[in-house]
Amino acid sequence: GSLYPGLYRLEHNGLIASEWGESENNRKAKYYSLTKAGRSQLKEEVRDWNRMTETIAGILNTAPEEI
Repeated sequence: GSLYPGLYRLEHNGLIASEWGESENNRKAKYYSLTKAGRSQLKEEVRDWNRMTETIAGILNTAPEEI
């Protein structure tokens, strides 16, 4: 129930584009692709994610006496 509202929001914000096509079993299907803005946003999100995971890893690897 939350996938399509999320896809709609991404499309509305110009981060993805969609087009109708035909699936491998000859059924109507909607295909999504990242736009240039979407690729840029993805790079930013990945950078933020990596920064956060490095911070958490640093905290978890800290010895109790170092806190």
